[in-house]
Amino acid sequence: MCKSKVLVIKHGALGDFVNSLRVMSALKKRHPDSCFVLITQSFLKKLAEKTGFFDEIVIDNRTYSPKDWWRVVKKTLADIPYEYIYDLQTNNRTLKRYAPLARFATRNEMKWAVRVEGGFDVYSTPAKRAFSYKRPKLEHITLELEAPDLSFIHGEGKFFHLLPERYALLIPGCSANNRQKRWPPARYRELSLWLGAKGIKSVVLGTNSESAEIGAITKDNPNAVDFMGKSEIADIPDIASRALVIIGNDTGPTHIARRVNTPSVICFTEFDASRAAPKGDKLVTSLVGKKIEDIQLEEVKRAVAAALGERENG
Repeated sequence: MCKSKVLVIKHGALGDFVNSLRVMSALKKRHPDSCFVLITQSFLKKLAEKTGFFDEIVIDNRTYSPKDWWRVVKKTLADIPYEYIYDLQTNNRTLKRYAPLARFATRNEMKWAVRVEGGFDVYSTPAKRAFSYKRPKLEHITLELEAPDLSFIHGEGKFFHLLPERYALLIPGCSANNRQKRWPPARYRELSLWLGAKGIKSVVLGTNSESAEIGAITKDNPNAVDFMGKSEIADIPDIASRALVIIGNDTGPTHIARRVNTPSVICFTEFDASRAAPKGDKLVTSLVGKKIEDIQLEEVKRAVAAALGERENG
């Protein structure tokens, strides 16, 4: 039986969602007796369910239709008194559309918690009062964040029989809108050949939208196993936990894979490293270049060799 309800709002790309899991985990600890409702996109629903954090998931696929905004707000806020509304998105959609519409949908007080560095600033909109952007700040919430181990998440593993006994996991793709994050596939291919000389196969993970990059690595390459389209999001932790090392770009599957206690090497641009490079994780080596192609093959080899040494000696 829930003592109260908490609403969490989080859309965004897969990587953004995964990087927010430690915030969600901390919120669950802060409200152990509350039921949690999540607003997110449909492609994230299965992963959100696997976390076990949420009692209800409401889908908002971020269309530009006011009817959809109103549908989501009515379903989540009308007549439901939330203890807190945690806005992990904190953008125009949530602050300038959800929040004002929510004021029309409910007569209850709203404690709207806006994501800031280290926690949340909480703003109060008293019951029966019109929405205002000049809401008084009620409190600041500081969270102790711990990255959750995602090894408890399991998919169906339909193609796991294709996985070699000893392999490195390569994740050479990323969103089509962020091609500047893709370390050159020719270098991934050279890396897989180098690993093959050590008796280590390369399992290359990705989707059909990354077929050009994956094909450049796996074609006529006996050291590489093409795993394109052979996994779902929930399979990634199991694939990663069996790997000796993970090498990938700054993308959602990489950020899922690195959370299963397998040594990881991630390539970042300077701009993206400032926002997404893991801090304080001894199992992750972040390699940074002003442009992604500035990260040299030898630099990645050294990081992978060190990671393999840690794995084999650990």
